Amino acid sequence: MDAIPVARRLRIMRRIMCDPPTEEQQLKGNTNYAKAMLKLRASGLRLIELERQETAFTTVWYRKNTSVLGLAISEAITLVVWELNECDEEVTTIKVWRT
Repeated sequence: MDAIPVARRLRIMRRIMCDPPTEEQQLKGNTNYAKAMLKLRASGLRLIELERQETAFTTVWYRKNTSVLGLAISEAITLVVWELNECDEEVTTIKVWRT
């Protein structure tokens, strides 16, 4: 998480707050959070933010692809929220932003 400069991390967080996600999923079950984390890591995303709340965890993952010429061609930003709701059911929400 410390490898990404603070200014860049703030730009990414602002983007999450300003733009609607391009994709969203809600998964129910007690192992979906761990499975989602493993899939994100395997797909090349890097963890840049982790927040712990009373009944939830929020993580932000980031990847920037480059073309053959070294130009940025796409960014993927993923926000994963795990929460325990009032019915004692675990819910994992995955939101993705792409450019």
